[in-house]
Amino acid sequence: MQNKILIFLGMFLGYTLMGQAETETLKIGDKSDGSRTNPVHLIQIFDEDSAVVWTTDRPQLPFSTVITCGKCHDYNKIMNGWHFNAGNKEIDDGRPGHPWLYVDKKTGTQIPMSLRDWKGVFKPQDLGMTAMEFIQEFGRQMPGGGIGENEDLRPLDDIMRWDVTGNIEINCLSCHSANHAQDQAEYADQLKKQNFRWAATAASGLAKVLGSAKELPINYDIYRGEAPDLEQQMSPHVYYNVHNFNQKQEVFFDLAGKSPNDRCYFCHSTIEAETEKWEHSGDVHIQAGMLCVDCHKNGLDHAISRSYQEKGEEIAGTETCEGCHLGNGDHKAPRPEHDGMPIIHFTELTCTACHSGPIPKDESIFVKTSMGHALGVHGSNKSGTALPHIISPVFSEDADGKIAPYNLIWPSYWGTMTGDSIQPLNINSYSDIISSFIENTDTLLIGSWLKFNENTVKLILDSLISTNDNAVESPVFVSGGKVYQIDAIGQLITIDHAAANPYSWAIAHDVRPARQSLGVNSCSDCHAVNAPFYFGRVLVDTPVDSIKNASIRMTAFEKKSAIGEWVFSFTFFFRPWLKIIIMIGVFVIFAVLIIYAFRGLGKLTIFLSQKD
Repeated sequence: MQNKILIFLGMFLGYTLMGQAETETLKIGDKSDGSRTNPVHLIQIFDEDSAVVWTTDRPQLPFSTVITCGKCHDYNKIMNGWHFNAGNKEIDDGRPGHPWLYVDKKTGTQIPMSLRDWKGVFKPQDLGMTAMEFIQEFGRQMPGGGIGENEDLRPLDDIMRWDVTGNIEINCLSCHSANHAQDQAEYADQLKKQNFRWAATAASGLAKVLGSAKELPINYDIYRGEAPDLEQQMSPHVYYNVHNFNQKQEVFFDLAGKSPNDRCYFCHSTIEAETEKWEHSGDVHIQAGMLCVDCHKNGLDHAISRSYQEKGEEIAGTETCEGCHLGNGDHKAPRPEHDGMPIIHFTELTCTACHSGPIPKDESIFVKTSMGHALGVHGSNKSGTALPHIISPVFSEDADGKIAPYNLIWPSYWGTMTGDSIQPLNINSYSDIISSFIENTDTLLIGSWLKFNENTVKLILDSLISTNDNAVESPVFVSGGKVYQIDAIGQLITIDHAAANPYSWAIAHDVRPARQSLGVNSCSDCHAVNAPFYFGRVLVDTPVDSIKNASIRMTAFEKKSAIGEWVFSFTFFFRPWLKIIIMIGVFVIFAVLIIYAFRGLGKLTIFLSQKD
């Protein structure tokens, strides 16, 4: 009996170790044989049931990246990468980055959102937004995975709907396709139609997908390609281009190991709101022929480097500014000299403060971003004043106390205050109430905000109070750095609250060359009495008409004294004179020393001659 137990334990341990070894074994596509050539991807494609897709299939099903790409690559490892791990509590969220921005012009709403635990952002559920609604709003610039696959984020009453739409698998082609037919705008359109499982196929250039899953009943059968009693609504149909398939039903995928810049740009473009792309000089590294992924590197885990120095790190990583330009590696990046620059600039400023983002002006400007304004998506608003209003550059202290350039957005939303906590209202619960008041009051269309006055704010809050059954919650309007609420005697008041603070994220690009950096002309680029670096005005953005022209001086974000910096900058006006005075003084002192030296030499000569 004892021998049988030992044999059983041995077999169990053996199988366990074998299973672990298999798990840790790299797949064929994840281990290089040493060749620097790009592997040719002439492969069969598979649907989500692991069946080979044939052009003779009826109906034709979309291919699955989980199965197709997962044949050679470790999908489970990839899905924890930076672009797919938002909401994963086991992974550090890092410093605050670009949020998703929910806007609703007719209600004066502009809210920063994220699945990450960044301070100042809200989660979709805080606004009553389901995972499916979040994807339809923002999935346009998501490469799949994450919330598109995480079943834990789905309410139970959506489960049957997800069976119809399918998951949004990681779309490897979003980043790695070198095919000019790869169409991310089409990908965005498919997500709006809830064609989740079809989106990657439609964007690949291999097929056309017609129809929409959005209105399909929950008993839709993808294998029949139709739904019972469905007459008017055309369900999603895949039409593969048979010329892309060879006799073995293999398809050639033109892929790049290092993602082409165009693939990055679809989600990561930033441009001054009133600037056309051909007027934009671009990033100095890109102009030199570099790829985005030359700095933003990753391994098999797709934990892409964000290329900034972590708080508290004494040694910068090789992908940071310092790592490349001041490190001892083999990057061969130009080594900056910064001749004559006081060392305090390197302890008080980041490299990006002088070299990145828009050149500061007397008043802040609006910029447009892919994630904020759906750049590149069909039908995006091309107006320079389109919401959301992202303000740039704003110079502010980072986590290490250094001044760095930031993009900034002022939150604006209707919410409830419980104790000292403020949460936004469900986005579907107040739209009709607010719209009715705005439509019947004096409104003024300025830019993309529908402006309204404080009396309108009071009327709306009164209405929200009358419809609110929870006596503990107090309706509020957060906007322009203030919180509006009704006091105990029914008057509209404003209070300061952290919930109204602007949300900001660091600017890294576009990087300007040395000849365009701040300070290249003279110290007065930053240290003149009217220099935007310290004395620029940052717009307080809000739909409330009475404070539409309000602004804040840049020194407030830098935690500097405006008077102190003005006095210090004023001294630079006299510095040329001071230099001349110092030079004259040095000359006079030198002349006096020469005269006295000759006199001394004469006396010494006389003394020595008398002694003889």
